[in-house]
Amino acid sequence: MVHEEGCETFDGPFSDFALTFVRQLLDVDRHHGIEPEALEFLEPEDLEELVANGEIGPVQPTFKPF
Repeated sequence: MVHEEGCETFDGPFSDFALTFVRQLLDVDRHHGIEPEALEFLEPEDLEELVANGEIGPVQPTFKPF
């Protein structure tokens, strides 16, 4: 129960729940907001500048059961 918004049920063993939770925490897109094809044409400095300007950036990890 998070912020009194209700409970979510995870069907399966606890080990599957823990692994799913950790995998979703690790699955963070550092360059969210830019097309993957464009990444090959940008220098690391360009990416850092876009992140600094808030134009692209990582998304916060979330957990959503199956």
